Amino acid sequence: MISEKELEVLPSMAYVQKANELLKGISAYDEENVGELEALKEKMGESGFNSPFRGLVQKTVDEADELSEADWADLKKQMGYFRYIANLKKYSLARVSIALDAHRVAKGFLKMGYSDIANHLPLDGNHIRLLMDAGDDGIIAYRELSDKVEQASERKGCFIAKVKFNGETETVQVADNENLELKVSKMFGVGAEVVSTRPGFKRVPIISSKGVRISLLSSIVHYAAKSVGRGMENAEGEVGEYNSILKNFGIRPDVRMDTVEGFTEVKAALVKRGFLARKDSEFMMKEGIKKEIMARRRKRREETQRRAALLLLSPIFKFYLTNNEEGRRKENLYPSLAVTPGENHLMLFSYIEEEGVPARSMLKRKLGLEGSVPLGGKELGAAVLLEGGGKDAKWVSGYIGIDEGKARGAFEVLKNFKEGKRGAEFVRRIKGN
Repeated sequence: MISEKELEVLPSMAYVQKANELLKGISAYDEENVGELEALKEKMGESGFNSPFRGLVQKTVDEADELSEADWADLKKQMGYFRYIANLKKYSLARVSIALDAHRVAKGFLKMGYSDIANHLPLDGNHIRLLMDAGDDGIIAYRELSDKVEQASERKGCFIAKVKFNGETETVQVADNENLELKVSKMFGVGAEVVSTRPGFKRVPIISSKGVRISLLSSIVHYAAKSVGRGMENAEGEVGEYNSILKNFGIRPDVRMDTVEGFTEVKAALVKRGFLARKDSEFMMKEGIKKEIMARRRKRREETQRRAALLLLSPIFKFYLTNNEEGRRKENLYPSLAVTPGENHLMLFSYIEEEGVPARSMLKRKLGLEGSVPLGGKELGAAVLLEGGGKDAKWVSGYIGIDEGKARGAFEVLKNFKEGKRGAEFVRRIKGN
């Protein structure tokens, strides 16, 4: 019978070990890490780490079979080992992918001058650690924002293939430009059979790469949760004293200690101060403190969600507003960000509308005018913002980053431009031809 130790020295497991060593050594952004992460991810893919779970288990069995003359009569008893190794491979590939995408996002953050947020990225691939550190408010904000991004997806055509492998049927999505046989072979290995294909659709969020979304959202939420928490550290009165006691025991502020089990010493200190009262086997919190704590928690949660949404969407809004399609395609803001957002994607910008900026309508107007109005990206963005943003030319010029006179001139072009002959004559006049 092959042992668990023997499984851990399979050739493909060298990539798991390499991933652990590489990721453990990453503590800050370093462009040199990108090449190593890319190469490792490619090797993992070639070794089938991105296969469906059953296919990955089978690949591990096949690999062990080549190296061992063990008695496979007890294979069923050993499947727990193979599943363990398959899970380890999946987890390692996921961390490498997230770390790679986090480094790519970091490059964009640094270019935008967001070095403070770049420090919150999961550069070691461990976004779960970030979310745990962000606390309940951060986790809820992350889930809320992730759901919103997923819901505001466009539908894109693809093919849905049913693949039979080891007596089981798997469903695989294949893009129009992908080779079906090659993809199935890489995912499942020898023995997989395509039994049917049909046209279908897949959901494409505004940031199509899952790894980029995870990296971006987890860092933004962590940054927002920490900044909101710092702003609410200094509570006054009894709640301030209550939180001071919690801090002495290493507990986050505003935790309802009457609702958690254990923490005997903390509860004893709170009872002594009169913040908790014991009734039989339960603890009751002083009503005034409970109400204030619940209000503070609600405020912290809402503010964390608001800031996280703005930190995600404000740079994207400005990017679309100030760059034409060619510029966006040449140098994107984030990896896999839609070059031209669809109607569903624009629904996300309702968060900014809550701040008093008609973001969706302005982006829709600006994107619709691209290619038909003789203005560059910044000039067209300034014109649209002056037209419908409720801001004056001085504010717009500062926000967009162009001269105030250019902003006013762009607005005049937009105001007077009409399609057809009158538009053509007007364009010739402003160009001096």
